[in-house]
Amino acid sequence: MNTTKSKIKKKIFSDSNYDKIWTINDFANFPRMNVLKAYSDLVKEGNLKRARRGFYYRSKKTVLGETSYSDIQLALSKVKNKCNFYCISGLAGYNELGLTTQVPNKIVIACDCNLRSEEKIKYIYRKKPVNGGKTERIVLDAIIDIKTIPDTTIENIINQIKILIRNNKVSLTSLVKSAFYETTRVKSVIGAIAQEFDFDNDLLNKLKNSLNPLSMVYLNVGNALLYAKNWQIRAER
Repeated sequence: MNTTKSKIKKKIFSDSNYDKIWTINDFANFPRMNVLKAYSDLVKEGNLKRARRGFYYRSKKTVLGETSYSDIQLALSKVKNKCNFYCISGLAGYNELGLTTQVPNKIVIACDCNLRSEEKIKYIYRKKPVNGGKTERIVLDAIIDIKTIPDTTIENIINQIKILIRNNKVSLTSLVKSAFYETTRVKSVIGAIAQEFDFDNDLLNKLKNSLNPLSMVYLNVGNALLYAKNWQIRAER
């Protein structure tokens, strides 16, 4: 037991990241009960503090007092232990990619498992983009939310997405392949964007054929999409 505790303590205190939230999964190579006992002892000794059951952090003394943990740090630690894919999406993600100037008062985390939302944290179930990651997921979510994103316009959002693609910040291939598993709106917008980039016709035709020919997507895209009509996108009435 002393060996387990000393190794755990050494690893925690050799880590310079005070923002890290520690859990039992950080020491999966040790017996579970030994890890829990070590955490308990370290808390009693004042070396660690308990953020919530099963989650621990190191506090740091500053001129303003002892540091604590943030809700987002705890939320990310929670989702990391339960999900294979996750990222910060919503307004925080859209702001990061330049899709809006709005600053969120609630954090949205997209993840591939179902978690119960909390007061300041909202979890949404989302699949990992095909051959993509965080930025592609944020773009897909932005198209889902495109009508309700504040401090911007639909036209501006689409133009910014195209800039991200041109600057290789977002993979267009990943967006197109992922669109097959998304809503009609996402399929249409991604398809119209991809057509402007002379994307692979075979894949685009498959994406277009996956649309219900009777379903229309009503969006006021302005001049942002040259091929909007080809993808069943019409201005709102």
